[in-house]
Amino acid sequence: MTELISADKARELVSKAIPGREEAEADTLANAALTWAMKNAEGQTASRIITYAKYGKTDLTVKFAPGESDHGGEGNAFYNDLLANSNVRVADAIADIIYGRDQNVLSTIQEMRLLNFYNARLVKFVKDLKRMGYSVDSGTASSATHGYIHKDDSTILVSWVKE
Repeated sequence: MTELISADKARELVSKAIPGREEAEADTLANAALTWAMKNAEGQTASRIITYAKYGKTDLTVKFAPGESDHGGEGNAFYNDLLANSNVRVADAIADIIYGRDQNVLSTIQEMRLLNFYNARLVKFVKDLKRMGYSVDSGTASSATHGYIHKDDSTILVSWVKE
């Protein structure tokens, strides 16, 4: 069984809670959500490369950010990972941060932490792919002509074809 706390323990935590700390709750949820979404996107890329290559494919697309219009509980796979590990307000706030829009859910310090984490992790992932011999492009690049996927600035194209 999943490691859940007892209802008594949950009630005890509620009794010790400090009112008016909604921003702290959102900050904590945002950190967990973004960490999970990045880890999931990286892991899915690794497993999809193996599967796609096994069946003769030479490239794939990955969503590494919410779509620019993802909000209100609806969005791409990355946004849905944010949502699954937080709530609509937090997922929307993270999307706003990534796209440089104002948000009023997360603290300023958490906003900076998330943006630094996101940028560093994404840059490292792209550099790792390139170091391993993959070609990496953004979904808005002129060479982005991949199948049925909605290509936008949240899409990364990964290819393992020698050019």
